[in-house]
Amino acid sequence: FAPVMLVGTAPYAIAAHPSRPFRSFVEVVQAAKAKPDSISIGSIGNGTLAHLTIALAQQAGGFRINHIPYKGGGPMTQDLIGGQVDLGIGSAALLTPHVRSGKVRAMATTGEKRAPSLPDVPTLLEQGIPGVTVYAWWGVLAIAGTPKPIVDKFHSELQKALNLPDVRKTLTETMGMELVVSSPEVLQKWIVSEMQRWGKVVKDNNIRAD
Repeated sequence: FAPVMLVGTAPYAIAAHPSRPFRSFVEVVQAAKAKPDSISIGSIGNGTLAHLTIALAQQAGGFRINHIPYKGGGPMTQDLIGGQVDLGIGSAALLTPHVRSGKVRAMATTGEKRAPSLPDVPTLLEQGIPGVTVYAWWGVLAIAGTPKPIVDKFHSELQKALNLPDVRKTLTETMGMELVVSSPEVLQKWIVSEMQRWGKVVKDNNIRAD
């Protein structure tokens, strides 16, 4: 592939069905330590970044919960709202509307600081899970071997589009994304560092994609 741009990032959010007794992720950890694998958490699939985040949090926090993989954010969110799973993890963009409507209760976010879209929700770091900062990210890639003038032109047009007020508002306020609008080189470095970080988590936890 030929990197074009890292458009933006957003933390993940962990939410519970309102009928569950948890008021914070600290309470989730306490319950999971008392009864390992008794709490279920849905993600958008095996081997996804959300799944790897759960694995990393369990390692860092010394607890065990039961991971339920779904085929995408829609089915996972539906089951979380319906109470078929105790918890769900998805990007802040996916879960924030349901938190605001009261259909689910936010337990934590995964950024270094609190998510602007969920300012009252503490991060995993704040709740005693060390080293777990994870971001969903959106990047634009071209086919390998795309001539540099075409990549440069594509990058320039993307920059113009992402500077339009309506586009910025949708991405930041509606989707909870922090815009980066990077150079191709920054996206290349980001991908390499993400692959190194998560490759280790995959090996350490023997995780396999579906």
